Amino acid sequence: MGEPADAAQRRHRVFFALWPDDATRSAISRATRAAVQTSGGRPIAKDRLHLTVVFLGELTDAGLAVARAVPPIAVAPFELTLDAIGVWPESRILWAAPQGPPEALGELEAALSERLVERGFQADDRIYRPHVTLARRARPIEAAIEPVRWRVEDLALVESFPDGRNVHYEVLERWPLAPE
Repeated sequence: MGEPADAAQRRHRVFFALWPDDATRSAISRATRAAVQTSGGRPIAKDRLHLTVVFLGELTDAGLAVARAVPPIAVAPFELTLDAIGVWPESRILWAAPQGPPEALGELEAALSERLVERGFQADDRIYRPHVTLARRARPIEAAIEPVRWRVEDLALVESFPDGRNVHYEVLERWPLAPE
């Protein structure tokens, strides 16, 4: 995604995400700890675990205001099960993902992307691959994880800030998921 062309100066690196509660974060961390260690990758801190729905990139204040006005999206809360784990060799990202993403997640991503395009953002041509990043610079591994069930009840707008070799995330706003 890219923002509308007519925007001011200050930049914000933002994305829409599913932001797990503390219990879900702990469950993801427990279920994937051995795989993260085996991969030899640089682990993502438990408090930064999330599932990106739409990455917007660098936005100005004006672009951020437009993005904030897009939700809510009419999708009911749903359950997401993280039951697959793997490494993308090209990026060396170790990830956890649903083997079969719930239909509601696809509906949320599609509706959110459509509403962003309607407001002047550029569409992302990449195939949506929902996942939680667990580690960077990971080696390929053969692993399985205990499934983690995650009750998704809201959508978050998140800003990322560089923090040395890491990134700090701040949830700017949350919208509850609800059917029309």
